[in-house]
Amino acid sequence: MQTSHLRFVAILFLLSCGEADAPPPLDAEDFTGLVHPTLAAHTAEFEKRVYRVTEGVHVAVGYALANSILIEGDDGVIIVDVTGSVQTARAVRAEFEKITDKPIRALIYTHNHADHVFGGMGFFDGSVPANVDIYAHETTEYYIDRVVGILRPILSRRSARMFGTHLEDGPEGLINDGIGRSLEIGPDSTLGLLRPTRTFRDKLELEIAGVKLVLIHAPGETNDQLFVWLPEKKTLLPGDNVYKAFPNLYTIRGTLYRDVLEWSRSLDKMRDLRPDHLVPSHTRPVSGTAKIEAILVAYRDAIQYVHDQTVRGMNRGLTPDELVQEVVLPPHLRDHPYLQELYGTVAWSVRSIFSGYLGWFDGDAAHLARPSPEERAAGTIELAGGTEAVLAAARAAVDEKRFAWAAELANHVIHSGGDADAAKRLKARALRELAHRSISPNGRNYYLTQALELEGVIDVRARSIDETVLDTLRSIPIANFMEAMTVNLDPKKSADTDTRLVFEFSDIDERYELHIRRGVAALRHGDAPNPDIRVTVNSIVWKEIVVGFRNPAIAFASGDVEIEGGAIELAKILSMFR
Repeated sequence: MQTSHLRFVAILFLLSCGEADAPPPLDAEDFTGLVHPTLAAHTAEFEKRVYRVTEGVHVAVGYALANSILIEGDDGVIIVDVTGSVQTARAVRAEFEKITDKPIRALIYTHNHADHVFGGMGFFDGSVPANVDIYAHETTEYYIDRVVGILRPILSRRSARMFGTHLEDGPEGLINDGIGRSLEIGPDSTLGLLRPTRTFRDKLELEIAGVKLVLIHAPGETNDQLFVWLPEKKTLLPGDNVYKAFPNLYTIRGTLYRDVLEWSRSLDKMRDLRPDHLVPSHTRPVSGTAKIEAILVAYRDAIQYVHDQTVRGMNRGLTPDELVQEVVLPPHLRDHPYLQELYGTVAWSVRSIFSGYLGWFDGDAAHLARPSPEERAAGTIELAGGTEAVLAAARAAVDEKRFAWAAELANHVIHSGGDADAAKRLKARALRELAHRSISPNGRNYYLTQALELEGVIDVRARSIDETVLDTLRSIPIANFMEAMTVNLDPKKSADTDTRLVFEFSDIDERYELHIRRGVAALRHGDAPNPDIRVTVNSIVWKEIVVGFRNPAIAFASGDVEIEGGAIELAKILSMFR
């Protein structure tokens, strides 16, 4: 972090309230700074430090987006969560080795998120010893493998915006990521995934290096989430189901629906244990039975409150836009230090719960056949008296600090095709003002990143594949790559095509039929008789072709790909996929 930014954060921290009393939200008209003071003060939560929680339990905070936790046993240690890159894992390992030189006996993944699992190799020199087990829930590997799937391009872009990976540190850029200082997974990071070797479904009791542990499945932020209970130390490791910020009941980068009631029930399971120590996988550890109980109660009550009041409003016929105005936390929850909207927000959660239960339709028949963005833009501009009138109204909205309205007006001009440059500049200005007022770094980062995109300063499209991530991609099942092909077919290019291909992966004895049928790529596992084209290839070679690491023309010419039916025909088919 830049020195000037450290000084800026320190000043705001001194001006802000203490932990027990969070500052009230700022009204737009009262705010003239670049960073919401609550967000700025939150950076202190991620001071790079290894905390001793209790005898034999230490946690590294601030070295990566997620914490890594050391559990010391009689003749070895256990590492819970391994950060998101080999580089950050090595930094943590160096600190842990100052505490003990005992060898690693096991790794435990609390869930599948990249910032918890991709640093594994950084804890070892070369290969992993045969006596080291890697524990996870039985579905964790499946969710890890979804990283290469049908939604990889859009999730990559939205994640880059949400975590601010293209922003520079400073008051006009990245402050923190809410649950950690910043996401370490980027162009200069190396991924070192170690796959689980021992899994379970509901509960697993075990003893490692003389330490008794209980692993319990506890759905919440992810479906595969587990928590670790150390009964002899009365220490709870809740994974991502608790951290010092309002929970991310919905993430704006996009995800499967998070069952918020299951999340609250998982917190009740934790409460029943009456822990003396709480060691989250994000933010600092907490000690004290009563203090932890108060945190867990407030956390689960906030989740249930948002759920129940959203459903109550839904049953009264309220739309999502109306619900976000009505569903607000009561003061005792709103002001709790662990429920500040420093990661998730109540409004985003309300919208997610609505769509999780009822889907996209808000119940108003006028919205069953909405006009296109272009038609809405044209109609709005016509009513306003032309493009210049709409731009003038957008500028006035900025001056009046109605920034969301200014962004919407600018959108209409952009969609209409009229003076798009001026509209983009106006929208970028409005987004920056919304960012400056956002307590949630997710929202702030997204606003700022999209403002820079509108100005043509950055491009958040997925980076090209290089050696730093290739080993991980090679370990992903070939089925993920084949399924990704189906959603990348250009319907116009393939409108008159009816061709069956069989892909035979010689190294893993798997076959897939891909039938290109007038705009649809139908995939089936298995062989098919008399295809138009048969492709025989090593699965690793094909993965490298699909992700763009290997040139298909060179692979065809070199003989790495055997083709029955003609290389020219195959190249023509592949050109139909974007």
